[in-house]
Amino acid sequence: MLKNHIFYKKNINFIIKGEGVPIVLLHGFMESLEIWHYIYQMISKKYKVVSIDLPGHGKNSFSEKKYIFSMEETAEIIKFFLDEKKIEQAIFVGHSMGGYIALALAEKYPNMFLGLCLLHSTADSDTEEKKKNRIKSIQLAVKNYPLFISTSINKLFNPKKILFLQKEISFVKKIALSTSINSVIPFLRGMSMRKNRKFLLKKYDFPKLYIIGLYDLILDSNKINEEAKNGNKTYSVNISTGHMGHIENPVKIIKILEDFIKNIL
Repeated sequence: MLKNHIFYKKNINFIIKGEGVPIVLLHGFMESLEIWHYIYQMISKKYKVVSIDLPGHGKNSFSEKKYIFSMEETAEIIKFFLDEKKIEQAIFVGHSMGGYIALALAEKYPNMFLGLCLLHSTADSDTEEKKKNRIKSIQLAVKNYPLFISTSINKLFNPKKILFLQKEISFVKKIALSTSINSVIPFLRGMSMRKNRKFLLKKYDFPKLYIIGLYDLILDSNKINEEAKNGNKTYSVNISTGHMGHIENPVKIIKILEDFIKNIL
């Protein structure tokens, strides 16, 4: 049973701040709840913000190097946690991998969703090329973990502003370096195996929002915009950032999220 899952042998690190409708923030790969710091400080003035360290990230340790952490399994952990906190419905915001996990959760528990924001994320599965790149990433991580971190994080930011984002890049790298390779590998494998969930965009009626970085080197903005167009009650907003809009321009992200939340409520 899930309650006996190895992850639940340790306490889950989380923050719940504010009152009102719950807004659940799911961070991305090699991040932690600290990545949302400014955003949950501001959003929690109006709503109840729930931010969780995913397994093996932040202060939640996990140490099974050869394990595969699927998006479905992680979604079940989120469900278990929210059930314990008596949160039956919420608006979910998932950054990158956090979006993949939110979609896995939505497929099985759609009634939990008042809305979903995919922040620099996609409902599509990995291409064969992307899967090969994840295998290469595992090999690089094993061979030279600091180089893997540095290479990975630099690609997340708007390349046209890279010289002006050194403080932000250092912040994200610090969080990534605190993530054990024994957690990184299981999630790289899990992301490569995730299913295509674009059908959910049409199937469910709750509002869905894509926030798309025009200078995102991880996800093709044109492809993501097309993906969003094919959904039911699915909207998109393009911003002039890379893959880390919530770090590059948190004020802009807060404005977009607040407008999205207001339209739902």
